[in-house]
Amino acid sequence: MTPEGPTVRLIEGDAAELPRLAPGSIHLVVTSPPYPMIAQWDGSFAAQGADDFDGMHALLDRAWQSCHRVLVPGGLLAISIGDAVRTRDGEFRLWPNHARVLTGAARIGFRPLPYLLWKKPLNKPNAFLGSGFLPPNAYVTLDCEFLLLFRKGGLRRFAAHDPRRSASRLTRAERDRWFSQVWSDVRGARQAGPDGRTGAFPPEIPRRLIRMFSVLGDTVLDPFAGTGTTLWVAAELGRRAIGVERDPTVHRRSAARGAALGFRVETE
Repeated sequence: MTPEGPTVRLIEGDAAELPRLAPGSIHLVVTSPPYPMIAQWDGSFAAQGADDFDGMHALLDRAWQSCHRVLVPGGLLAISIGDAVRTRDGEFRLWPNHARVLTGAARIGFRPLPYLLWKKPLNKPNAFLGSGFLPPNAYVTLDCEFLLLFRKGGLRRFAAHDPRRSASRLTRAERDRWFSQVWSDVRGARQAGPDGRTGAFPPEIPRRLIRMFSVLGDTVLDPFAGTGTTLWVAAELGRRAIGVERDPTVHRRSAARGAALGFRVETE
C-alpha cells in the first residue's frame, strides 16, 4: 500500500471474455464466482440468459476457458464454490456445483489437482433441514465449501535458487496446516445487511491460496472481483492484482473501497 507497492488494476467487463488481458499474462487465478442454484444469484444469471443448472454452468465454463487462455503454462486456477440444495419442479435435491466445475474445467484442458475443503461457521448452529430427530427424512447440513485447484499444463518451472521463489517460502507450520485438506480454522467474513451473516469469502482464504500457489511479483487475477477481497490481499502480499467485474455499480464501489484502503487503483 506504499507508493512503490503494486497497483491494483480493476476492469469493468465480463469474466467470460476477460477483456484486455493478454494470453499467458496471469500466474494465478483466485476467485469465488456466483453459485448456481443459490437464490441470491438468480438475477445475475438470468440477466445473462441462464435460469437452470446447466445454463448457469455453461456461463461459468466460458469464464474458465478465458482463464485458461490468460494463464501462463503451469499457472493455477483456484475456485471457491459450494454445492446447493433447492426445490425445483416440486423436487428437493442437491445441486453439485463442485462436481460440475471439476468436469467442466477438465474438459477445457485444466488438470484437476487435490482440492481443499473450507468448513464454514454456521450462521444458525444446529440448523437442520427436515426433522433431525425422526429418521429417515432429514438432510445433512452443507457446511463446507470446496476450494478447487487446477493447473494449466505441467509444473511451472523456475531457475535454480530463484530469489522471488526463495523469498516466498512458507514456514513449516504454514505448510503443515495449509496443505491439510480440511480448513476448519477460518471464520467467515461478515456480509453487508441486517442479518450480519458470516458465510462470505473471508480474506484469509485468498491469503492462503496466494501464498501457497504464487511467488512475489506474480500477477493474480480475480475474474469475479466483486468487492475486491482477493485483489487487496494480493497487493498486500506483493503480487500484481487484476480484477474483472461486470456490474458497473459494484465496479465503482470496489474502486472506491480500494482507494479508501490506501491502494493505487487503476480503473478501466
